[in-house]
Amino acid sequence: MSVITKLKDAVKVILPERIVWRMQSLLHEMATRRLRGLDFHLNHPDRVILEDNIIPYFVACSEFNKILFVGCEWFTKPYGKYFKNKEYWTIEIDSRKAKYGSKKHHIIDALQNLSNYVENNYFDLIFYNGVFGFGINTKEDTEESFWQCFKCLRPGGVLVFGWNDKPEFKPFPVIEECENLKRFKPYIFPPLAATEYTVEDDRFQYGHRFNFYIKPVSS
Repeated sequence: MSVITKLKDAVKVILPERIVWRMQSLLHEMATRRLRGLDFHLNHPDRVILEDNIIPYFVACSEFNKILFVGCEWFTKPYGKYFKNKEYWTIEIDSRKAKYGSKKHHIIDALQNLSNYVENNYFDLIFYNGVFGFGINTKEDTEESFWQCFKCLRPGGVLVFGWNDKPEFKPFPVIEECENLKRFKPYIFPPLAATEYTVEDDRFQYGHRFNFYIKPVSS
């Protein structure tokens, strides 16, 4: 039995449930963190692909300057450094997580309300990762979220949609059934030479899938 497991069992006996839940969350963070430079990152294979392959490609491309990242957590805080030479925006409905978002351009609201804050065709790139099934759950909200992405991306702008492709983590077959997602065209992401890429993670029993899309220039 690991030290972390023993600690979890011990705190269940002597502490109130609310404090136990918080301590277990902190212990989980400790178990899944990796140190990179001076920052902690989430030690999941999909995050490694995102941080080592996907983000660096777009950072190096000058045509992607206005960037939106959907959702904030402790492990997204270092992303501001990646995009330090870009116009980096974040949106997160939970005001307590604003500290993990962009220092200059952070929106406290749902993605479904994005167009209330920026004009149409504003962004060059939107990262919509780890939110479907974890906050945006209904078909109605999902449709609206993709409509907002479509409206606020410029023609030729790119959408990176990351989601957990397992029945227990997806509210409905999003790729097949979401009509507003079909407004986009598949985008071949050069470093992976694919329009979609799945990262299997045996430790946590999920398959995280990245789908790449482009807003048609003629739209």
